[in-house]
Amino acid sequence: MKYTLFMFALLVAIGCAKDPERNDGGASGTGGPAGTGGGSGSGGGSGGSFVIGPSGLPIPPGPTNVPQPSGTPGNLKVVNWAGFKSAVSYTFDDAQPSQIEHYAELQATGVHHTFFITSGSNTASANFDSTFTQAVHDGHEMGNHTVHHCHADLTACSNGSATNLNAEIDDCNTYIAGHFGQSAVWTAASPFGDTGYDTPDMTRFFLNRGVGNGTVAPNDNTDPFNLPCHAAVEAEAVGSFNSAIDSVETGGRWLIFLIHTINPTSANWYAPIDISVVTGSIDHAKSLGDVWIDTMANVGAYWRAQKLLSTATPATSGDSQTWTWTLPAGFPPGRYVRVTVDGGTLSQSGMTLAWDPHGYYEVALDARSLTVSP
Repeated sequence: MKYTLFMFALLVAIGCAKDPERNDGGASGTGGPAGTGGGSGSGGGSGGSFVIGPSGLPIPPGPTNVPQPSGTPGNLKVVNWAGFKSAVSYTFDDAQPSQIEHYAELQATGVHHTFFITSGSNTASANFDSTFTQAVHDGHEMGNHTVHHCHADLTACSNGSATNLNAEIDDCNTYIAGHFGQSAVWTAASPFGDTGYDTPDMTRFFLNRGVGNGTVAPNDNTDPFNLPCHAAVEAEAVGSFNSAIDSVETGGRWLIFLIHTINPTSANWYAPIDISVVTGSIDHAKSLGDVWIDTMANVGAYWRAQKLLSTATPATSGDSQTWTWTLPAGFPPGRYVRVTVDGGTLSQSGMTLAWDPHGYYEVALDARSLTVSP
């Protein structure tokens, strides 16, 4: 009987270890949950079965032989930015023809980007579906930028006309899922940075990018539905991008770039910058060695989850402490955070977590609980 139960548990573990929705490309050019993971816009992460490790997050710089903590159990802390000093995300708005023209150069950078898709008449651009389908296959993220790019009161539409705000959002989601092969849409960018989109977005996505200037710190009070950014201005030079990267690298923050038109192009829509600004700044960020470069969904999931765990009050049972959390609507499945403790054994769903000699434990967010015991 014991042997039968053991074999059953083993077969379940083997089956759970196969996650067809995961694609581990993307962060800093080395691993990281891809923009093609599963989930739905209406729920927080995945329900039912989940996988506990490995996370697919990029390996941070630093020593590779950190000893496992052996002190008093407890003092749980989430490691900032998965062990990197800072983070940078490159986002591209409007699904512009120039982005399609320069996709090969963006892909060649070896990092993953977020493309905020406007799914109205823009879809008539040459190679629209094929390029963004390939982008999803390559691990980039497709985000929602509505169908017609209107204000929330449905005025000033720049890509046709609209009659229903919910349809503006939902029809864009449907297009992304139906045409590009991405299983769900987790993030959005409000046209014009209009905060009137915040309320409907909260039931569909877990993040929304605005257009205001600024950066994000671990555990800060930044509004997740109006994330600040560095919006590229016409003819902006690579030195400006590099300075912004240097600033967040020094301050340990997250920087989101907002880019529209990429030169050279015959379709100059708005605020064009040269492709060398994008690729050159990515090279600069890579050269620093401690900057996590990834999609808005991947970095943002870590940022939101860190705050969830950091603000949770553990329940005590004997000598053990258990943290529980609820993932927000639209949260992508298969995400992790990295944590440290002074000592003790960490477990999730009865499984003991392994210590990673880079200096952390990896916690599966889909488990929704974590126990630290002697």
